[in-house]
Amino acid sequence: MILAHGVGGRSDLPVPLWLALYAGAFAVLVSFVALTVLWKTPRLRGAAAGRPLPTALTRFTDARSTRITLQLLALAALLTLIAVAWFGPDSSADNPAPTWFYVWFWVGLVALSLVFGPVYRVANPLRLITSVVRGIVGTRVPTADPAALRRLEYRPAVVGLFAFLWLELVYPLSDSPRAVAGFVVVYSLAQVVGGVRFGLGWFERGDAFEVYFTLVSRLSPIGRRNDGRIGVRNPLDGLLVGPSDRGLTAVVLLALGSTTFDGVTRLPFWSDLRRDLSRLQAVGVGTVGLLLTVAVVAIAYVGTIWLTRPYLKKSVDGRTQEPYAAFVHSLVPIMVGYTVAHYFSFAVFQGQAGWLLLDGGGRIDYTVVSTDVIAVVQIAAIVGGHVLGVASAHDRAVSILRTGYTKVGQFPMLALMVAYTVVGIQLVSGV
Repeated sequence: MILAHGVGGRSDLPVPLWLALYAGAFAVLVSFVALTVLWKTPRLRGAAAGRPLPTALTRFTDARSTRITLQLLALAALLTLIAVAWFGPDSSADNPAPTWFYVWFWVGLVALSLVFGPVYRVANPLRLITSVVRGIVGTRVPTADPAALRRLEYRPAVVGLFAFLWLELVYPLSDSPRAVAGFVVVYSLAQVVGGVRFGLGWFERGDAFEVYFTLVSRLSPIGRRNDGRIGVRNPLDGLLVGPSDRGLTAVVLLALGSTTFDGVTRLPFWSDLRRDLSRLQAVGVGTVGLLLTVAVVAIAYVGTIWLTRPYLKKSVDGRTQEPYAAFVHSLVPIMVGYTVAHYFSFAVFQGQAGWLLLDGGGRIDYTVVSTDVIAVVQIAAIVGGHVLGVASAHDRAVSILRTGYTKVGQFPMLALMVAYTVVGIQLVSGV
């Protein structure tokens, strides 16, 4: 199984690397200048925005029969994945389960969430299993105080997401069908136990995949309005829907840091570093590398907010601000852009294996898209994500920064986004 997501080298870029770097940084800077001139007051309205779609669509989506049907289909897919991974050939070259998990599920759900909204939250099969188990055990297992779940914040989701990312990016046998099966079974059991103990509200904070895909779905043009109806909206409005707190900030920074680390592992120096290491040593180096990369990304964000804090109002609309969560929504487009950039070629090429292995074999068609197209998509995703991030951060800034400081107060965040852009382009170039 090929786990390389970058374009592979300088020669794959349709323009010189230095030009791509300057163009990306310039696009972000120009966007900021234009926003300061044309966007003087907050325009994003969150759940209050959007044009409602026919009521029948909302009724159909909210129907219990629809939810149960989707969850049953997802449960069938989950059981099939586990069965094929456990009992099929113990090689990703002959077993489609790793491709189903890493490509169809992990990457495919990002695409579905961007188009249709929080589909995984509706179809999550672990919610169905939990409901059945809770119905069986009844009051023999009392539900924990909801306050206990709130105190956990998003820590369980952060732990679960890190475990998955470690499996994908560090574990040397990540493409082993048995490793995939083991992870899916253990993860599913942990989620069901959490759901039985804390109720179905657990999945909104404890299920790493539901939390992550729901965050991605904020950029969908389809979302829930504050009147309960499903509507079509400006994707940037969706960024303001849902909670913004330190826990979600940690989830986003972990996702950003992991894709950054994935890019680092494609650089020549990383291959040189690991060349003479034993498997155990490679795991140790990879784990430390992942932690350090996430830490660098997080420290850069925390430092940016620290520089911004003197310009923040003490409260907005009577509510005390949480500085480190104030701009977390603006990181979501960047997170999605990094994800598209790092997984696009992986999905296009390796995703074919899921079908080919079902048909009994065949060759992956590497001519479906050219390296130039891959490079353009990757750079566009990174730059586009940062431009959207600048726009959403600017909209928040004009409402939460003190009068007279709405421009200078954004300089730290602008510098961070330019840095993220340059680093992102550098990493997907593979140089």
